[in-house]
Amino acid sequence: MTAFDLKAWFIREILPLEAALMQYLQHNWRNAADITDLRQDVYLRVCEAAAQEPPRHPRQFLFTTARNLLIDRVRHAQIIPIEAVSDLEALEVAKDEPGPE
Repeated sequence: MTAFDLKAWFIREILPLEAALMQYLQHNWRNAADITDLRQDVYLRVCEAAAQEPPRHPRQFLFTTARNLLIDRVRHAQIIPIEAVSDLEALEVAKDEPGPE
């Protein structure tokens, strides 16, 4: 698919779904300030994939991509870098020795 064809495909198949995508993102993401950035990230992923091979079912592909992006964001938010914890005791890691109980 050429860049011109990708643009035409996006305008024809994906852009009309924007209202439904925004509703989906607003319903499934707590921080409303992130919604437009999420939309752009979904569009980027969809275009990158479609440049390799256009999906057979653009609507399903768009919403699956949005769902996967939200899952990735939740997973990323749950990771605590070790540098962020100045006191390892704050992690409440189980010790090898028995406690007072």
